Amino acid sequence: MSILTRMTTGLASAAALATISTASAETGFQWTPAAGDQLVFDVLRDGKSFGSHVVTFERAGDRLEVETDIELEVKFGPLRVFHYVHEADEVWSGQELQSVDARTKEGGDWADVTVRRVSDGLRTAGPAFNGVHPDSLVPSSHWNINQMSGDAMLSTETGERLPIEVENLGVETISVGGKSIEATHYRVTSDLVASFWYDDQGRWVKCAFEARGSQVEYVLRELPAA
Repeated sequence: MSILTRMTTGLASAAALATISTASAETGFQWTPAAGDQLVFDVLRDGKSFGSHVVTFERAGDRLEVETDIELEVKFGPLRVFHYVHEADEVWSGQELQSVDARTKEGGDWADVTVRRVSDGLRTAGPAFNGVHPDSLVPSSHWNINQMSGDAMLSTETGERLPIEVENLGVETISVGGKSIEATHYRVTSDLVASFWYDDQGRWVKCAFEARGSQVEYVLRELPAA
């Protein structure tokens, strides 16, 4: 699952998931973010601070811009043993993805992925893929619950398309910002197994998975305005 998989393999040093759904995904957004909305997650590893994952939304008419910023770090005293940065910018026009510009750094050079809408799909260039994907793919920022309708992912780290299996585990009560809310729990299986929760409006509210024997959890600070 790319970002989560990278964190798993790097947690010798950690993990993070990036997915894009396939043509079988539903059309349209269940939750339509407003300008200035944010999803701010504190990332915990075995209950201790591991970094942050922030998704920021800007809107002008039918144009939606989504910015994802992830930074994860493991230190032993003053020594940094793991440092991961992922940045991605996606642009939507109405319900159609127009472009993605992403870059990832894990202790070395930056690796870039670009996606552009063309006449026959989404032209993608990245470290593991250079070609055209179906134009129904959803970027790997996780905010779009349509991701849970797909049977494959496309990594914003590498550009490659990876198969996934998604299981709906039903509605559970979780805590967000000190308040109890109802959210649907999805289990996503690929290179690793990760859980995602979305509330009744389709907003991404939690993530959890195991990486190299450590429990990693995304804790949302607060819900954006309804």
